[in-house]
Amino acid sequence: MTYTLIIPIYNEQRTLPALLKRLDKLDNKIEIIIIDDGSNDGTELMLKNYNRFNIFRNNSNIGKGASIRKGIKSAKNQNIILIDGDLEIDINNIPSLISKYEKSNNDALIGVRWLKNDTFIFEINRIGNYFINSFFNILYKTNFKDVLCCVRLLNTNLFKSLELQSNGFSIEIETIAKLVLKGLIIEEINVHYNRRTSKEGKKLKLSDSYGIIWTMIKLKLFTKS
Repeated sequence: MTYTLIIPIYNEQRTLPALLKRLDKLDNKIEIIIIDDGSNDGTELMLKNYNRFNIFRNNSNIGKGASIRKGIKSAKNQNIILIDGDLEIDINNIPSLISKYEKSNNDALIGVRWLKNDTFIFEINRIGNYFINSFFNILYKTNFKDVLCCVRLLNTNLFKSLELQSNGFSIEIETIAKLVLKGLIIEEINVHYNRRTSKEGKKLKLSDSYGIIWTMIKLKLFTKS
């Protein structure tokens, strides 16, 4: 099997050197696409003369979902791996993700950031994740542990058939909702996660949850079976 790794980034000057260093260590058969979503902090300058990977730049900040959709259109290999470029999810997870995917007969693989033994932290983002995950499971009659994790691995043609529309952070929910509505088999796998704060550059805000919730409701109510 062949793989295309798609990474959307926006204003990641602080983490970009470490990201590129870790990506360099991956199997060179993996096509790597980085979409710079209109960065203005120096990220764009660091990527300008970097020729190791396929670099795309949006002229303005059009959103994570729009950037991912752009990457999917350009993917050349059989399967697509989605992961964020902020290093919250360790790039070193990728070989194990590929190994797990190739050994399974499932249609898609998604990441889970929380381990069974993790202590629940009463913090706004964690509570928001819990609420959205629980609401999704009730609405779609599923039993997922972490529907908002950025990690996705599935066949490229299947990805394209989903005809994703989200421009922003709703892209994860749209992807998993459409896979569920198609009756496909989705497997979860734990990934190493190191959460960062807004001061450290985390982009997701409480206000983004409204669009995420609306997306899951809209798809459930108005998607034709």
